[in-house]
Amino acid sequence: MPRRPTIAFSLAPLGLLVALLGCEQMTVEAPPMNPVVKRSVMTIPVQTQTVERTSTQPATVHAFHEARSFAKVSGYVVKLNVDIGSKVKANDVLAVIESPEINAQRGREEAALMRLTAGVTQADAQVTIAKARLIAADATRQQAQADEQRADAQLTADEAEHQRIADLVKQRAVADRLLDEATNRLDAARAAKAAVTATTAAAAAQVDVAKAQQTAAEADLLAAKADVEVGKMRLAEVEAMLSYTELRSPFDGVVVARNVELGDLVRNSQNSSVTEPLFVVAQMHKVRVRVSVPERDAPLANIGDSASITLQALPGETFSGAIARLAGGLDQGTRTMLVEIDLPNDGGRLIPGMFGQATILLDTKADQVALPASAVRYDEKGRSYVYVVDGEGIIQVVDVATGMDDGLQIEITSGLTGRERVVGPLLYRLSAGQRVNVEG
Repeated sequence: MPRRPTIAFSLAPLGLLVALLGCEQMTVEAPPMNPVVKRSVMTIPVQTQTVERTSTQPATVHAFHEARSFAKVSGYVVKLNVDIGSKVKANDVLAVIESPEINAQRGREEAALMRLTAGVTQADAQVTIAKARLIAADATRQQAQADEQRADAQLTADEAEHQRIADLVKQRAVADRLLDEATNRLDAARAAKAAVTATTAAAAAQVDVAKAQQTAAEADLLAAKADVEVGKMRLAEVEAMLSYTELRSPFDGVVVARNVELGDLVRNSQNSSVTEPLFVVAQMHKVRVRVSVPERDAPLANIGDSASITLQALPGETFSGAIARLAGGLDQGTRTMLVEIDLPNDGGRLIPGMFGQATILLDTKADQVALPASAVRYDEKGRSYVYVVDGEGIIQVVDVATGMDDGLQIEITSGLTGRERVVGPLLYRLSAGQRVNVEG
């Protein structure tokens, strides 16, 4: 068969050729299409394994406790016992402040307490006097009552004698003169009885007065004792203020900051705008590592979850710990939850402020279908799927549901049985029904 000549042309020569040939038609044969390229893919077996969900976040080392010491009293620093880096024990004196005003106040309160104590002694003596007066008044009352009893007896006797003589006079057995004498004696007895009764009432009133005086004296004594207690409390308050002239360490630790010099005038931080502490003491026998867990991981974080920590300042070392406490709520600004991991630090190598990363093991599931993260694909709507190759080398697109993802392995919660051959990482897409060559 003769070879057909090949004609190469562009649009401009084609227009000229049409003009020359008129209405004659030309037939141009299109070049044959390239055959479909058969792709080669690598497959990975679907396996069941233990899947761990972790959260790796920035971590910062903090002192387990950190105390910021301020001045409670105003005065001059007359003794400075520590500097930055000094190791201190609980209750060690860091510095001493001299406060003449408080010393003078203590002297005044001591003198006032002495005066109040003397008032108690005086009030106690008044109670003793009041008791003696009551005893004397009661004795007088008893004597008056005895006199009244005698007067009653004498009055009774005189009344009987008067009646007897009156009867004898009626019988004309005695002279009328005797009746007059008996009447006079009776009137005298009645007057004596009235006088003694008045004396008894006066004595009883004196007893009541003495009792009231004793009660008042005892009340004065109680008031004086109460004044002494108030004076003691005032003195104790001054003594307490004087105790603040010694700045003490609240616990064993290290002085990490000192912002005062010998001879400095310091002021009561409660009555001034002082914001800088005189000393900062850190407790570092163990440290807190603080980690902000993002919202997606926060519900899975629990006290006791294990964690591994690496620090930039200590490369090649990993510190193991567990969540010791968690905030239980999200920070509204960052949408993260603060958790703390305690680490022992007896050697002092962990320094507050060190920065690194903490990987917290949030959840573990055994015997789960899992794939490498690069084998799972996502479309523009977020649908996850994998390519599965059947026995004849034909691609199937299988939708899967994913679970825990540690960045390397992804848990497949549904869509695969575990017996499929899944296409590994690809730089291009495949389509369902496409035939491929399986390598490996």
